[in-house]
Amino acid sequence: MQTVTPMNTNSPRKSPDASTECPDLLAGFRQACWRVAPAATSLAVWLAFIALASGSAAAQSNVGDVYCGTGVETGIGIVFGAVAGLGLPATGFYVGRAGLSYMRAGGNPEKKNQAKERLVMSGIGFGIIVLALISPELIDKVGSQMGFGFSDCVKPF
Repeated sequence: MQTVTPMNTNSPRKSPDASTECPDLLAGFRQACWRVAPAATSLAVWLAFIALASGSAAAQSNVGDVYCGTGVETGIGIVFGAVAGLGLPATGFYVGRAGLSYMRAGGNPEKKNQAKERLVMSGIGFGIIVLALISPELIDKVGSQMGFGFSDCVKPF
């Protein structure tokens, strides 16, 4: 009968002739990277992204001046107009439809639960549409406190 000895996964791998070979620095780095928690790695990546993105934005006084008079300015107006013109009535329709199906469910608990789920999802969709419409203004207000703001040509409303 063979006995199996457990391997120590925390110790670095060494070849039988480890004393005669040069130390493998890359293998040690890889092992150190694997020990870092995924949440810490994700946080580090996001912080690096924010630092890079805000560095170029903070250098300008008005973000978006380069887009004035171009197709981007027109595109921003079209996209936000479509979100407001199509998104709000559509979410209103689905909220109303879910409310009517909840009222018609009567005593059937399965239909009530489906209607509640639809009503909640419609409400979340409505919240997302409203947040998408007001977020540029919120970002502009916060940015003006930090010393930069959006130019007037990239503000949707």
